[in-house]
Amino acid sequence: METNTKAKSKVLWVCVIASLGGLLFGLDQGFINGSLGFIQKTFHWTTAQGESFASIILIGAIIGAFLSGFISKAIGRKNTLLLAALFFSVFTLWGSITHSSAVLHFTRVCLGLAVGCASFVVPLYLSEMAPARLRGGFISLYQFTITIGIFSIYVSNTLIGKVHAGTDPWRLMLGVISIPAVIMLICVLTIPKSPRWLMLKGRETEAEAVLIKTRGTDAEVKKELTEIKESLKQEKGATQTGVIAMLGKSYFARIILLGILLQLLQQLSGINCVIYYSTIIFQKAGFSNPGVATVVCGLVNMLTTLIAIFFCDKWGRKPIIYLGLALMFVTLVLLGTEFIRIEGGMPVHNLGQTVILGSCLVYLLAFGFSLGPLIWVICAEIFPLEARDFGVTVTTMANWIGNYFVVRFSLSIMDKWGGSTLFFFFAFFCLLGFVLVRLYTPETKGISLEELEINLKKGEKLRNLGFFKADA
Repeated sequence: METNTKAKSKVLWVCVIASLGGLLFGLDQGFINGSLGFIQKTFHWTTAQGESFASIILIGAIIGAFLSGFISKAIGRKNTLLLAALFFSVFTLWGSITHSSAVLHFTRVCLGLAVGCASFVVPLYLSEMAPARLRGGFISLYQFTITIGIFSIYVSNTLIGKVHAGTDPWRLMLGVISIPAVIMLICVLTIPKSPRWLMLKGRETEAEAVLIKTRGTDAEVKKELTEIKESLKQEKGATQTGVIAMLGKSYFARIILLGILLQLLQQLSGINCVIYYSTIIFQKAGFSNPGVATVVCGLVNMLTTLIAIFFCDKWGRKPIIYLGLALMFVTLVLLGTEFIRIEGGMPVHNLGQTVILGSCLVYLLAFGFSLGPLIWVICAEIFPLEARDFGVTVTTMANWIGNYFVVRFSLSIMDKWGGSTLFFFFAFFCLLGFVLVRLYTPETKGISLEELEINLKKGEKLRNLGFFKADA
C-alpha cells in the first residue's frame, strides 16, 4: 500500500495534469480579448462579423460537449483528454498560419470541439480521481487553471500587440497557445485511467491498482471499491436504453434540470461578456489604456479562484456561492448605473472610471471564488453513476449554449440599447440565482458521490441531498 504522502503526491500530480485542459480552455477563451481588432483588420471584417467569429468557437464547444459523453464512455476519460490535447495542438498552429478566413473559422470550430471535450471530461475525471474529502478543491483546480490561461493570454496579447513589428500580431498571439497544448499532450500519457470508468468496463483489478496508488489507506480503497460496486449493481452500464429509462424517473429529471439551470446561471451572470470584451468595455468607458486594465482584471480573476480551492471543502459550496452572487449583483448594478451616465452624454471622469474598473475587479473576484469553480464542482458530483456521463454532457452543453448567446449578442446589445441594459440584465439573473441555490441546490461538501446518489434515489429533496447520510 502506498504511504499517505505518496498517495497525496500522486493524486496532486494526476489532477494538475488533467487540469491543463482547463489552462488551454482559458487560453482559447481569452485569446479574442486583445486580438479581435487585429483579426478584423487582416480580413476587413465588420463589428458584426468580428462578434460572429468570437462566438464561433462556442458552436464547436457545444458539439464537443455533446460528443464527449459518448467518447469518454467508449475510450475512457484519459484518452478523451489525449484527443482534446491533440486538437488543441494541431488547430492552434494551423489557425495561426492560415491566410484564409474560412480556414480560420474552421480551426476555431475544431478548437471549440477540444474546449467542449475538456469542459466535460476534466471535471468528471477529477471527481472520479480525487478522494471525497478533497474533491471540491481538486475540481476547483480546473477553474483555477482556466483563469491562469485567461490571465496568461491577456498578458501575452497585450505584450505582443505592443512590441510585434509585423502587420498580423494575432498570428503570434494564437501560435503561442500550441506550446502548452503539446506539453499537455505529452503529460497526459503519464496519468492513470479513472477507477470508476475501469469498474464500469469490468476491469476491477486495474481499478483497484489505481486506487491503491491514490488513496492513503487500505480501508479507503476497500470502501471506495465497495461503493462503486454498489452503484454498478443498480444499473449495468449507461446504455442508451438505460439513459432513456433514467429520464423517465422523476429524481433524475429533477437533478438534470437543476444542473442545466446552474450552468445557465453561471453564464447569464455575464462572465464571458467581461472575459471576451473587457477591452472594448473599457474603451467605451474612455480608458486610455484598456489593455492594461484587462490584464489587471485577468490577474484578479486568477488569484481569487484560489479561495474556492482552499475553502470550498471547509466552508461548503453554498455559503461561498451566496457571497459571490451578492457581490456580483452589487457590482453589476454599479456598472449599469455608471453606463447610464456615459450613455446620457455626461463627461467621463476619473471617479467614474475608478467605479467601472473597481466594479469589474470585484465582480471577477466574486465570480472567481463562487460561480466559476463551484458550479462545475456541483455538476460533477450530483449525477448517478450509471448516467453521470449523460448528466454532465447535458449540463455542460447548457453552459456552452448560454456562453454562446452571451458572447454572440453582448456587443450588439451594447450598441443598440447600451451597456446599462446589458449589465442590469446580468444583475437580474444573479437575483434569480439566489432563489435557485437557496431552494433547490444541495450542499455536497464532504459526502461521497455514492451517498449523494443513494439519497437522490431515496427521494430526498434536492437541497437536502448532502444532509442525509445513506443508511448503513
